[in-house]
Amino acid sequence: MNNIRKFITGLSTGLFFISGTLLAEPQPDWVEGDAGFYPNDKYMTATGSASNAELAKNRALGNLSKIFETHIKESSTTHSDTNVSIDNGSESFTKKHRIAQQIQVRTDKIINGARIAETWKDDSLFTYHSLAVLDRLQAANNIKSEMSRLDGETQVMLDRSENNADVLFSLSALDKAVALQFERYTLQKTLKVIDTRGKGSPAKWNLAELKSKLENKLQKLEIATAVDNDPIGKLHQSLKSAMGNAGFPAGNGSTGFTLVANLDVQDLGFRQGWYWLRGKLSVKMVEANGRIRGRKQWALKVSALQHNDAESRLMTQVAKRLNTELKPAILEFATGVK
Repeated sequence: MNNIRKFITGLSTGLFFISGTLLAEPQPDWVEGDAGFYPNDKYMTATGSASNAELAKNRALGNLSKIFETHIKESSTTHSDTNVSIDNGSESFTKKHRIAQQIQVRTDKIINGARIAETWKDDSLFTYHSLAVLDRLQAANNIKSEMSRLDGETQVMLDRSENNADVLFSLSALDKAVALQFERYTLQKTLKVIDTRGKGSPAKWNLAELKSKLENKLQKLEIATAVDNDPIGKLHQSLKSAMGNAGFPAGNGSTGFTLVANLDVQDLGFRQGWYWLRGKLSVKMVEANGRIRGRKQWALKVSALQHNDAESRLMTQVAKRLNTELKPAILEFATGVK
């Protein structure tokens, strides 16, 4: 009887082991290759792996998002970075953070409708694998919807630019229209990646022509320059140079605007072998009637082994700030931003 029981127990154990082996799911093709059920001409796919199922799913969706982030960032970041200061500080961080947020928002809209199609557990490695899929047609429709929104906003900005007598406001509206169409251009390039025919959706406006129109309008906006305070004696030169680099011609203020710059410098003295200077650079746009249209200021801080070198470094920072921040600041003044 005992032998019979042992036989039955052994047989049960063996059958359980065999059935478990037979029931174990084989590794899907998509873990290390293409997903057969989701052909590349109809779907965009990405995988993710982790020690738990939820994290694997999140990574798969994140990797799918990165496909689009890469294409958008290549086009949009370079353009946007022209307005980002290379100096350390909150102003620079805020702008870079804003750019990253904009890219993320656009990406989230594109992958709307993405889903986790499959999840597989590798028992030998205790690892979960997930497959995220997005229908190419769904992604294309998402992008086209966003492009349509941008076109609508562009038309509004162009109408404002054409119909507003305030030359600065008109210029600012046109600049926003160009920025909107540049964003659309970025999405168009992404759409060509999704659309296997590579056609995308042609724009209503020619971006190069809009840019040319903006440059012509900038050339007509003659702004006089003035300096309130310049302890080092080089601020006016840096201001005029930055105005030229921003596309604003040197003028006598015939359009009724004067840009006034001011530099306050505080000598912090000699500390731990270094000369320290703290500065505050500010600009304001003044109309002919004395009304202040807008203000902008930046905090600066430098150090050097020699006092003269500290002053030189401070003026280098001033030049960098003006060259990167002046144009967007002036366009902000169009709406009276303080």
